[in-house]
Amino acid sequence: MSTEQIKPKASILATGLALFSMFFGAGNIVFPLIIGRSAGSEALSAIGGLGLSAVLFPFLGLIAMMLYQGNLKDFLARLGKWPAFALMFVLYMSQGPVGSMPRLITLMYASVQPYFPSLPLSLFSLIICAAVLAMTFRPRRIIRLLGVVLTPILLLALGVLVSFGIENAPQPLTSAHSSGYQFLQGLKGGYQTLDLTAALLFATMIMPHLSRGIDPVNNQGELRRRMTYASIIAASLLMASYIGLCYLSAHHSAQIGAEVAPVDLLHAISIKILGPVGGLVAALAVFMACLTTAISLAAVFSDYLHTEFFQQKVSRNQSLLITLGITAAMANLGFTAIANILGPILEILYPGLILLCLYNIAHWLYRSKLAKAAVN
Repeated sequence: MSTEQIKPKASILATGLALFSMFFGAGNIVFPLIIGRSAGSEALSAIGGLGLSAVLFPFLGLIAMMLYQGNLKDFLARLGKWPAFALMFVLYMSQGPVGSMPRLITLMYASVQPYFPSLPLSLFSLIICAAVLAMTFRPRRIIRLLGVVLTPILLLALGVLVSFGIENAPQPLTSAHSSGYQFLQGLKGGYQTLDLTAALLFATMIMPHLSRGIDPVNNQGELRRRMTYASIIAASLLMASYIGLCYLSAHHSAQIGAEVAPVDLLHAISIKILGPVGGLVAALAVFMACLTTAISLAAVFSDYLHTEFFQQKVSRNQSLLITLGITAAMANLGFTAIANILGPILEILYPGLILLCLYNIAHWLYRSKLAKAAVN
């Protein structure tokens, strides 16, 4: 097989792994654990709701953005100029320095705090933001860094935890609520992962990467094929991770006590399963998951500041510094406070984004059919 044949397949696999790591951040760890602990014996129903809102809807968003060549402005254009500008601002801010990014730092802090009890959150935030700055300084290398280096470490750590957790797992507590109720709880919990908004933003970064080596204008079919396969890889890994985390929490959380905070759940469950070594494995999994997503979001948001918000009057590096400075300050609010800020916004925003994705897909398909009919 020639190098030309191997490279696209390797690129699709690496991009799919990178896309998974972009999605898989703080909310993707914490909320499946919360849902599993609450659902107990009805965990399967809760996983169904979670899969719908945190896997299927984001996949829908990726497909919708693919049809618009990863251009978020074109995707939002039918709302009108100012509504589109306002929605784009909300999307980027919720995923950027006032939402997902500081939430990631708080979860990373929770993962290492047992080993560095005297380390304050404020100093830790500055250290992590400096590390993200170093890794985001050259944007063209981010996809390779995520897909080839960091994501395999994350998947290995998660795989070890889930494999040992399934073996000799205790029976879950009987749920006090019906399967329908737990399905809705899983659906709402999926909103909190922010995966649909992430899909719209990450597509702006993934599409240019996948178009390397082909003419994106005259070879749209090949670009869509690459994007679809990469999205399927990412969606499959996300679903497998959610099933594993929900299962662990449903079967093991009853024995660690209801007083354990959501950000400490994985650490406590891992120690129960593997002892002190489990705590280190959990810390590695959480840290790598949050770091990979933070790198991606920092690159995406700083590019938005540079190109859209500041209209290139501020350099990319300055935009990156602004992004990370706000993130470090917001992280001091803590995970729960940030989640409380995002919750009401997401309950309004998410259904609207789902409808917009469906509308844009239908509009693109309808327009394509008209064009074909006119040619014929």
